[in-house]
Amino acid sequence: MMRTLNATLVCMLLVFQWACVTTESDPVEISLDEAAKANLQLGANYLQKGDLAMAREKLEKAVKQDPKLASARTYIAILYERLGEADLAEENYREAVRLAPNDPDVANTYGGYLCRNDKRRDGIKYFQSAAKNPLYRTPEVAYTNAAVCALGIPDPALAETFLRQAVAANPRYREALLRLAMLSYDTDRPLQARAFLQRFHEGGLATPDSLSLGIRVETALGNQAAANEYRERLRVEFPDQAAPPE
Repeated sequence: MMRTLNATLVCMLLVFQWACVTTESDPVEISLDEAAKANLQLGANYLQKGDLAMAREKLEKAVKQDPKLASARTYIAILYERLGEADLAEENYREAVRLAPNDPDVANTYGGYLCRNDKRRDGIKYFQSAAKNPLYRTPEVAYTNAAVCALGIPDPALAETFLRQAVAANPRYREALLRLAMLSYDTDRPLQARAFLQRFHEGGLATPDSLSLGIRVETALGNQAAANEYRERLRVEFPDQAAPPE
C-alpha cells in the first residue's frame, strides 16, 4: 500500500511537467512530449480499430501534452472529420501543416482532406508537394491520389499525367496501373487499356474490378474468346460478382 501511495504522489507532483508510468517497483518518469507520443500511438490504434471515443480521449490528451506535435494534429483532424466536426478538423489539419510544412505525410493527408471537401486544385498542390519531396518513400501514392482528385474536377488528361508519374516512380504500383487501364477504356483507347491491364495482372492477383474491366476491354476489341475467359474467371474466382452485360 505504501509503495502505491508513493507512486501516486509522484505522479501528482509531476503533473505539470512530467507524465508518470507506475511499475511494480519504482515509478518511471517520462517527459510530456514522450507521453504525447505514447498517447498518439494509442489514439492512432484506437482510430484504426474504429473505437472513436477512446481515440478521441487519447489524441486530445496527446495534443494537450504536446501542442506542437504535428502528427498528433493530423490524427486528431482525421478523427474530427470522421465525427463530422468540420471546424475542428479544418483547424487541426491547418495547424499540422503550419507545424510541419516540409513533412510529406502531412501534405499528403491534407491534400486528401481538401479534395474531399471540393477544394481539388488546392489538394492537388499538396499531393504534388508530397510526391516531389525526396524524403517521401511512396511518391506513387501521392501521384495516384492527385489523379483521383483530378478525376473529380473532372480533368481526365491531368489525371492520366499523374497516373503515368506514379507508374514512372514505381512501375509495379498496381493501383495506378489499374486506374490507367480504366481511364484508357473510358476514353476509348481499349488497346492501351489492355496493355495496362495485362501489367496489372502480371503483378499480382486479379480483382472483381480488373476482371470486369477485362471483359469490357476485350469485347471492345472484338476478342470474344478473351472476353469469355475473363467472364469465366470472374464467375469462378468471385462467384458473388455479376459479370457486366454482353
